[in-house]
Amino acid sequence: MNVPSLALRLLFPALMAVLLPGTARSQEADAKPEVAAKPPVEQVLGTWLNTRVNIDGDRVTDRLVIESTGSKGEFHFSYEQRSHDSGEVSSGEGDGVIIAGGRQYVVMDVDRMRVLLPEDEATDWQETPFSIAAQIIGDRMHSTPGMDLEGGVWTREGSKAPIVTADKLKALAPLLGTYTGEHEDPGSEGYGIAAGTSQIVSTHRLSPSGKLVIGEWTNTPAGGTADDAFEVRAVCSYSPTEKSIIVDYHTSTGVSMHGKIVAMDKGKMLWERKGNSPEGAIHEYCLFDFSEPGTFAHTIVHRTVDGIPAEAEEGVTITLKKQD
Repeated sequence: MNVPSLALRLLFPALMAVLLPGTARSQEADAKPEVAAKPPVEQVLGTWLNTRVNIDGDRVTDRLVIESTGSKGEFHFSYEQRSHDSGEVSSGEGDGVIIAGGRQYVVMDVDRMRVLLPEDEATDWQETPFSIAAQIIGDRMHSTPGMDLEGGVWTREGSKAPIVTADKLKALAPLLGTYTGEHEDPGSEGYGIAAGTSQIVSTHRLSPSGKLVIGEWTNTPAGGTADDAFEVRAVCSYSPTEKSIIVDYHTSTGVSMHGKIVAMDKGKMLWERKGNSPEGAIHEYCLFDFSEPGTFAHTIVHRTVDGIPAEAEEGVTITLKKQD
């Protein structure tokens, strides 16, 4: 087996495997990385860890040590991948140059590397040039082998810093509290909602840690009781994998959905949501508009049920007012 093919299985995972869990657009256009005391080229040095599941279903830990070897950005890395299940160990090392990529990023150009373990696959030094772009935020190294490829996150060895912090949900601040309103509902086949006038109550609150938002949406038909209501229970959180605020919710009519914010600007947030209902698969885009103070305008921009457009349910705005 030659070095390039081994690199894909051994050394590339060291720099790429955690780069591969998946990414998505950040929902905060004005989000800024944490200000660090050291320049990016120095921040990337150290020992980094990632635990994941490999192609064989084994839980493995990747350990990557990056050391400076010169005054012009030269670096050496050593890599070990250890299986928690089988105890197998793969390792290798390489050399390259770290280049500053602006104020916040670095590019690690790897010039050569070799495989050390397993012994029957060990190689001599060979040129295998590739590059990794990285950004250090706190004790996390976000890195990717290419802008057209998925990326991931390493954690600095010994770090006690939480992966998710409460500030990740600050964009949901307008949603918090209670909003109410009356609405003439056209009904929804996918969600099992009958047409007619209804009273709607939307309530969202932060969990004690501030890292979750728990939401309730209750749609009670005029003259109806709690037994007649359409209820939703939701949990919003920040996903480091998707790099976005996400939501999971269930309804009293048997619908379960997962979604995330795909765009946000000027008091508006657009959610993409997918899930299942008794009537089939649902895919929809829903706009939350808080641009008018004290008002929550909820609009289904686009919805399909089993791939069929639910045009009668699109473009309908539910307007709710915030309660003191």
